Amino acid sequence: MSNKLSRIYIGSICNRDLVVFEKIKKFCGKNYNISIVNLLKKGSNIFSIKYLKKQLKKYPISFIIVKLLSEEDNQEIYNAIKEIAPNIPLLNNINAVQTCESRRETFRSISLKCKKLTIPRSFYSIIEAKEACTNGTKIIIKLDKHNIPDLPKNDRIIGIAESLDQFKEITKGFKENELFFQEYLGKFDIMYKIYVIGRWMVSITSHNRLQQYENLSPLELIHIRVPIDKQLKRRILRLGRKMGLIIFGIDYVLTKEGIPYIVDINDFPSFRSIPEAVSLISDYIYNSILLQQQIYKIRASVRA
Repeated sequence: MSNKLSRIYIGSICNRDLVVFEKIKKFCGKNYNISIVNLLKKGSNIFSIKYLKKQLKKYPISFIIVKLLSEEDNQEIYNAIKEIAPNIPLLNNINAVQTCESRRETFRSISLKCKKLTIPRSFYSIIEAKEACTNGTKIIIKLDKHNIPDLPKNDRIIGIAESLDQFKEITKGFKENELFFQEYLGKFDIMYKIYVIGRWMVSITSHNRLQQYENLSPLELIHIRVPIDKQLKRRILRLGRKMGLIIFGIDYVLTKEGIPYIVDINDFPSFRSIPEAVSLISDYIYNSILLQQQIYKIRASVRA
């Protein structure tokens, strides 16, 4: 099959969840004759504008995937792509990728762009959070950065403050811009994860990281697939369109009243528990490139 297709080159600026990403590279190469070109400097995983220009000159890159750990120097990458490769399509919009680095910006975006999705009450300053805590609201305090290098997921949650004294103790030693504050909804044994690839969507169960795993049996730890409410599915797809996300993940909890509360969004999650994701992502990339080529030919013929 691949011998009948002309070589396609897509660029990658990726430094997280590389195990799954390597599988995608192999699948694309074998089935679609797609070569994924690393746009990070070889052997160092360091970004260089000079190296980016060199690779873009060397290869006819028709698509770029950005999948990054949250680091301060990512801004250089975002600026470079906007400046040097503004016309090359991206898997996820660069502004959306940058937004998802910050919990604060992520939830602000949800509240502005998709008001029908329910999220915990969020506080965008330490003054707001302290005031809410003083008035009796329990506050869950998280690190604002989403994908911090070498930090276990459990350590991204700093603590839960039930009083102002607890709040002050938990936040001691942190700068305000390092933290994000939300209303604590209570204990949930089960968290639900939704994975989105284009319009395809699947949901699985996952035990809440705030709970202890020691007493769970291997059977209880299995991720079980569950149906997705049609209304919730429509709203999540709408959120993806408005934010510029094509491949993304949503975490939500379900209240006793059956209300889904979105508690996390991740651009291009790992998909470890979704075995068919590798082929679905690869299919999506290939079909997107084909569609772009068809649109280009139509526009060229119209201009001619």
